[in-house]
Amino acid sequence: MNDAELTLLLKTGPARACCVPPGSQLALELAAERLGLAFYLADLGMASSKAGCLAELARALELPAWFGHNWDALSDALTEPSLGERGLVIGLLQAERFACREHPGWLTLLDIMNDAAEHWAARGLPFWCVALSPSPALLSMPVLANH
Repeated sequence: MNDAELTLLLKTGPARACCVPPGSQLALELAAERLGLAFYLADLGMASSKAGCLAELARALELPAWFGHNWDALSDALTEPSLGERGLVIGLLQAERFACREHPGWLTLLDIMNDAAEHWAARGLPFWCVALSPSPALLSMPVLANH
């Protein structure tokens, strides 16, 4: 997908968690920038546990030092307006590695991301969690495609 296609989809589609091909990282970042959305990129490739996943998300999202490093704290952090005044896009690299190593944690992370998307959508703002992955079925995530 190119940045024009992604811009259109991010602008018109509902906020949600989804997959795009790994080669779409730059296009995703450009689309977020074009729409004035905050863009964060987390690499879950080395996260082999809940703690590793939360540490990487805290780093990528630039969460404050007081962040509690638990699922509830992440859920709270993802609803903070300071993450993106006009909305945000979180890109996840190598998510399939974390999903395979810590499948229950992956499912919890997906639930949290989807809840955050609903929270932002209720306020009329976009929130996207986009896994850059060749394996959407493995991640249990729909593919973001221009249909």
